[in-house]
Amino acid sequence: MDSFASGFAGVDAAGDSGSFVTYLDLIHSMPFFKDCKRRSYEALGIRPGSAVLEIGCGNGVDATALAGIAGPGGRVIGIDVSRTMLASAQEKNSPKSPRPGYVLSDASHLAFADGSFDAVRTDRVLQHTSDIFAVLKEMARVTRPSGKIVVFEPDWETFVLWPGKREVARKILNFWCDHIPNGWAGRTLPAAFSDAGLEGVTVTPRCLVITDLALARRVFDLETTLTLAVEAGVLDSREAEFWAGEQAQAGAAGRFFSSLTFYLVTGTKRE
Repeated sequence: MDSFASGFAGVDAAGDSGSFVTYLDLIHSMPFFKDCKRRSYEALGIRPGSAVLEIGCGNGVDATALAGIAGPGGRVIGIDVSRTMLASAQEKNSPKSPRPGYVLSDASHLAFADGSFDAVRTDRVLQHTSDIFAVLKEMARVTRPSGKIVVFEPDWETFVLWPGKREVARKILNFWCDHIPNGWAGRTLPAAFSDAGLEGVTVTPRCLVITDLALARRVFDLETTLTLAVEAGVLDSREAEFWAGEQAQAGAAGRFFSSLTFYLVTGTKRE
């Protein structure tokens, strides 16, 4: 068993790889993420005819939107390590609109020449990579001078759930953060941008708040997280059961609360 926290790095080997596509469909349908995506598109400074790289394109929602902005004369490439995701992205291509191209590739070793793109973007992908600094350097390498790089990532140490006993909640939240390959992705970005030689770096926090327990269970994969925490010996079954009961009671009473902070970070490659 694995969760959406750590499973995206190995989607094709997952027992139900299609569930990851469904999960992305859920995320892309939420107003919070729609607004954050719009802001990240604007930060790229794309013009008709621009060449754009989308790293970790998933099921192609962002690459398709970027292709529409770049227009018929533009070139948008989406890369992903998952054949399942790339197949889903290809299905979204429409002959009536500009179509992105898709490439099976690892973000740490981009198969593109230096300065190939006017803008490079990634969204909630670096949390699933082992070396954010190496990926940012690759992103900078394939960006032309004066080109834009935009990254949107959560910092899972900012994950909040209520209600629950403080000591139990801390065990669950720390387990979730540490279960993600790079749970501190958000706070790492400014240093990684600087290390990659990018200029004019801006950092904009965006806080996701969910008060609907049913939605939070889906977005944060709460039931799987509890199961894995028990299996890992982080919680005993009684603690997990009692905590889940507290959450259910709060949800039924309209008192459940959860939040997570994301960071939209932008930078410009030096001329």
